[in-house]
Parts: sequence; C-alpha cells; structure tokens
Amino acid sequence: MDNIDTKSLYIDFLKIKDASSGLKKREINSFSFNQILYGPPGTGKTYNTINRALEIIDGVVPQNRSEAKARFEELSSAGQIEFVTFHQSYGYEEFVEGIKANTVDGQISYDVEGGVFKKLCNESLKVDAESILKALDNYLQNNDSHDFVIKDNIIDITINQNNGYNFSNHHSISRENAYKCMQVFFSAKDIESLSAEDLRGIGAESHRYTYFHFIKKFYTLLVDSIDNTNLKDKNYILIIDEINRGNISKIFGELITLIEPSKRLGADEEIKLRLPYSNDEFGVPCNLYIIGTMNTADRSIALMDTALRRRFEFVEMMPDAELLDFEIESINLKALLNKINARVEYLYDRDHTIGHAYFMDLNAESSLEELNAIMRNKIIPLLQEYFYDDWEKIRLVLNDGFILKRELKAKNIFDESIDDEYIEEDKFLYSVCDDFEVESYQRLCQNS
Repeated sequence: MDNIDTKSLYIDFLKIKDASSGLKKREINSFSFNQILYGPPGTGKTYNTINRALEIIDGVVPQNRSEAKARFEELSSAGQIEFVTFHQSYGYEEFVEGIKANTVDGQISYDVEGGVFKKLCNESLKVDAESILKALDNYLQNNDSHDFVIKDNIIDITINQNNGYNFSNHHSISRENAYKCMQVFFSAKDIESLSAEDLRGIGAESHRYTYFHFIKKFYTLLVDSIDNTNLKDKNYILIIDEINRGNISKIFGELITLIEPSKRLGADEEIKLRLPYSNDEFGVPCNLYIIGTMNTADRSIALMDTALRRRFEFVEMMPDAELLDFEIESINLKALLNKINARVEYLYDRDHTIGHAYFMDLNAESSLEELNAIMRNKIIPLLQEYFYDDWEKIRLVLNDGFILKRELKAKNIFDESIDDEYIEEDKFLYSVCDDFEVESYQRLCQNS
C-alpha cells in the first residue's frame, strides 16, 4: 500500500460543517461565484474563460498557452470543468433535469435524467471513495492501536482478505459499505446529532452499532489531523458561452435563486428546493463557479433577464490594440485597429467595435496577403452586419482604398423614352476593391 498523506487527501474534499462538528465554515475566496465576461466580438472572452477557470481551481495560470490549454483539458476530462453554449432551443431539461425516452432491447422507458448543471453540482459534492479507504488502510497499517470502544468493550480493527474490515466482536463491514457509512458523516452538518439509526440500510442491521462507532472514530481522527484554517474545497467550473442567447427564465427556472452566494449550501441563508421531475431536494454548493460570456454586439442583450443581471458580476473586455504593436510591410496593426474602432464608435457605438482577436493569427513575419484575407473575409463582413449593408458608412470606416464607390447614370442604362418616375437621378454602386494596397492601409492609419 502506498504511503498516503491523510491531510493532503482530505483538504480537497472535506465539506462544510457546523461549528458543533469541530470544523469552521468554508471561507469564501476572492473569486466571484457568478461572473460574465462581456464585450464586442473578438475581444478574447471565450479565450479568457480558460485562464479564469485555472485561476479558480489551481490558483495559478501557466504562462505558456499550450500548457494552460492542456491543463484545462485535463480538468475537463476529470469532470471539474463543463462547457456549454446557450441558444434559443436550450432549456431546463438539458440544464437541470427532464424526462427523456430511452430504448433498451426494443423497450421504451421514460426516465428522469439530470442536466449538465445538476450533474456538476452533484459531482462537486462527491468525495473520492478510493482515497478515503486508502487513507483508512494507511492508518490501520501505520498505527499500533487499531481499537475503539463500544459500551466499555475494546474492539480491534483489521483488514480482511477482501479488503474489507473485521472487528474483534465478530462483526465485519465491506469496503463499499464502509465508504457509504463515511458519506453519511461527510454529508452531515452536525456530527454529534448522528446515531447508528442514520446508517440504516447499509450492511447487516445487527452490525449497525459497530459500524457507527468505527466510522465515527476514524472520521474524528481525520478531522483532528487537519488545520481548519487551511480548509479548502475542490472547486468546479461551469462555463456558459453566449449566455445571453438563451431564455434565462426557461433554462434556470428556480435555480436563479439558488446560485446567489448567500443562498448556496453552507452559507448563512442556505436554501434547498425540491426539483419538479425527480422530486430531489437540491441546492447549489459553494465550490461551484459559473463563468459566462456575452457578446455586446448581439442585440438580445437588451432582452436579458433582469434577475440574471442582478446575480452576476460583469467584467468588461474591450479591444486591446496593444497586443498588435507590430508592423506588416510598414503597416502598423495597432494604429489600424485603433482608427477602425474610433470610426465605428463614432458612427455606431463602443459595443460594436472590432476585437483584436481577429488579427491575433498575424505577426511581424506575416504577409500583406494574409492581412488582406482577414480584412476581406472577416472585418468587412462584420461591418456589413453592423451597418446593415449601409455601404456608405462602411466606406467612411475604411476609405476608398477598400470600398470602391461608382456613380451610375440612368441614361447609360435605360432607354431615353422610358418613364423615369421611379428612376433616381443619382445612384451609386459600391464594391470591395480587388486588391488592398499598402498605401490604402497607411492612409487609414494616419493620425491614429
């Protein structure tokens, strides 16, 4: 058996207890339980959710992006991070719980299944069964005294050949049932109020009294070995991309109340609600964090649920031209983005500026053709969307070097004899230039 440090094992998964159990309430850290990163498109909102998640879970973010991404994937695979994207068809059934049809051997059954949020909440309340039992094995193998007292009788504990536990009063408990008993203690707020009756249904009924005193002894040893001032939960993260695109009332339902810091499990005003499908009593744990992203250019923000706004902390993320402080063929990318955004903000508003992320694949070694491709395939289509194909405003943003304006004469198109009641005297045709020259960029960057 590997030597296991009991303190390091339990510092991650001991749960909130009342003062009567000998443990202090969990101290809330400086991270907001519910936060939304918001800003124009391309400002790195989704990109930064990785950093935020790692900061909350590990307390540190690797400087190397590949290492950070690898760690994020590792935590996702381990079940500590979940990522979902809201949309108009997303509902309570996918997020919390719902009734779903399942087919087994041609037979259809309708079962209540938990959604991503409920599953993550339940996961965050779990303790590691194997680690608990390894810690117990380690204690039994490395301590001279393995006994405890029941009604003045000293009972000795040994590990049996099935990795369960034998007692000198001829009772025994399997490894699985020992963990189930331990879970009762971990889930209790007041350990002193527990009794053998709380272990009803676990193992042999006639052995329940022995089980209770055995688990209570081991649990007390574990609690006493931990420095309460360093008590820390294992944190879990739910990332919700495009959070404003979903119907918040429909998706969150009654959970909109439970996610408040003061209403979470273990908080002073803890609230549990009974879920409508499973009839389970449900609360949101204090070690679950929600990180959302929101695109301010999406007009659905105006319809965003007020209750959600009140329960989330909003972190603005705007374009950062400093990240583009380099040149491509004498074109300064920082000046280019600043000038485009200054004009967009003047003609529209700051929520519709253009993020630096559109240019982040470029560097000082990139070619003019690569920059042209981004302008043609990403920036100009985005401006079309912003200005509803008002090409005159797009031309004002980018200058003539990118958008060509050509006047059309009615007499050159129609017969002179045609009724001109619906023919405009002046008509202009706009088109994207075939090539974007260096001079066009430099002219756009002037006075930036």
